[in-house]
Amino acid sequence: IQHVHTAGRLGTLRLLTIWKGGVVKGIWRDLLLYLILYAGISIIYRLGFNLDERIKSGFERFCVFMDKFDEYIPLGFILGFYVTQVVNRWWTQVMTIPWLDTLCMNLASYMPGVRMKNTRRLITRYAMLANILTLRRVSTSVVKRFPTYQHLVETGLMTEKEMKKLEQLDKTTEGLHATAWYPIQWAQGSLRKAKDDGSITSDLLFQELQQNLQDISSGNGTLLMYAWVNIPLVYTQLVTIAVHVYFFVTLFSRQYLNPSYYTSYGGEYVYVPPGTANSVNLVGYDDSILDFYVPFFTILQFVFYFGWLKVAETLINPFGEDDDDIDANYIIDRNFQIGYLMVSAEDDDEEPEEDTYGDTIPPASLPHTVSSYKNKEPAPVLPTDNLHLSEQAMMLNNPEHPAFSQLQITTTSPRSSPSLDVKQNHAVIEMIKMKPHDSILNKEEGVSSLPVAKESDQTSSKTSEPDEDIENTKEVTALI
Repeated sequence: IQHVHTAGRLGTLRLLTIWKGGVVKGIWRDLLLYLILYAGISIIYRLGFNLDERIKSGFERFCVFMDKFDEYIPLGFILGFYVTQVVNRWWTQVMTIPWLDTLCMNLASYMPGVRMKNTRRLITRYAMLANILTLRRVSTSVVKRFPTYQHLVETGLMTEKEMKKLEQLDKTTEGLHATAWYPIQWAQGSLRKAKDDGSITSDLLFQELQQNLQDISSGNGTLLMYAWVNIPLVYTQLVTIAVHVYFFVTLFSRQYLNPSYYTSYGGEYVYVPPGTANSVNLVGYDDSILDFYVPFFTILQFVFYFGWLKVAETLINPFGEDDDDIDANYIIDRNFQIGYLMVSAEDDDEEPEEDTYGDTIPPASLPHTVSSYKNKEPAPVLPTDNLHLSEQAMMLNNPEHPAFSQLQITTTSPRSSPSLDVKQNHAVIEMIKMKPHDSILNKEEGVSSLPVAKESDQTSSKTSEPDEDIENTKEVTALI
């Protein structure tokens, strides 16, 4: 990523020129050997086998046979699945590496003060020691840096007394089990003493610090588990054999052949010069292939498949000494110094700094430099930002509003569709619910909710209203 800041043609080409960790460095020896073998077989065929037609014809038949069946090796599927599993394991181990930041920040916050400074530093060193003991079991670069416990003592990561405890534990376990958990146990004991003397004021804070130590121990255990239980050896062997056998076959199947041509004459095949009309070769070779001395597409295929295999070989052990392996020594140096810096800070009695913005609210956008302003992006646009509704469409569902006066409820109209039936039924239910409320209002106020009408209309409405209520009640009952 540090070599390509933005996408572009020049950035990609710059990546191709990088030697360390690149595909050329990984496969150039294999590719050179392959080209030497391919060229040697081609020279022997062109110059040596022409002296004997029987040997020449047998070699050509063998090459045609190889070309016919080389696709029977499912190389793409086998290699692709294998590389996918290796990459997943590699990334999981990268994300499992314990970092001391959370533990150290919590120690500084939950155990403040000069009095607890030594305890904070002691717990940090124990956590770091547990991490180093784990990395010594999985990383060749770390075990070369700290081959014995004495080297840890000389670098200040462990005391003589602690070294004797570890050596005694190794004798007890006969060196069969990892002992990275032991320093974590020491750290837990220090936390328990701090809790007992009141330096940790809450059980919740004590539990949080214990959980931080357990997370580090769990990460160490996961790294040890991945180093112990690897991808099954049979699958690694299968992929390696498949790739090498496939390209061994292509040494013959991708050769350009120049078979002899014959024509049928008197029931027998008679040799004729190449290009003679109605002539055929008896080995089954496709003579439409042009003669290229350099197998360009075969070389590309070799680069892709062998490059893929080299990726798996590199990532299968991320703590080795390949170009792209994890620099475990840097992790040790960084964790140790940064951890001590975090827990060694003493209480600051100075007055807190004033807010740089005072009582004002910061602007919506902070200032840009000339360089950054050129690449400034507009504010994000979400799916509904450009959705516009008319004023009528945004009105609330208020029956008293004039906009809804046009919505007529017809309960006796013929049912045209299921959706219309549902709307009508809901309207009827709402109307029935509102009638008791209207009658109560009429009794309280003594004012009829019906508009003033002629005497004849009032008489007819009085006779028709009970019938209407009965029909509505029946319909509601049927709906229920």
